[in-house]
Amino acid sequence: MRRLGVEYASTVLPAQVRQPALERIAWHRSRGDHVVIVSASLDFYLSAWCAGQGVDCICTTLEERNGRLTGRCAGGDCAGAEKVRRIRERLDLRRYDIIYAYGDTAEDREMIELAHRKFYRWTEISSWDQVTAYGHPPSR
Repeated sequence: MRRLGVEYASTVLPAQVRQPALERIAWHRSRGDHVVIVSASLDFYLSAWCAGQGVDCICTTLEERNGRLTGRCAGGDCAGAEKVRRIRERLDLRRYDIIYAYGDTAEDREMIELAHRKFYRWTEISSWDQVTAYGHPPSR
């Protein structure tokens, strides 16, 4: 699985990552920001892709027992409130003057609300209420 994940990260995933995401990662890295990709995607491929980008990763990990995958997620799926729990577990958010968060699904709500600068589908919002009021980010 790990070998297939690395292969997937290098051959398939690059074409799947949205250009705005790559541009924002590059922008944050150019500023010296600590970039962490937080996703429900599996670590087998996402960790390898993130390492190639020079960014950290918090994501879903499959449970392993006695060298075998059980099919369960270790610690649950990294979505919704679980994203925030894992972020807080790994990072001291008080160390950051400004926290940016980007998301494009309802599973990102809690993480987006955690940030000072919130982006939903590449549009900056002031709160999740803007998304629920319109069903999408408001037009600029």
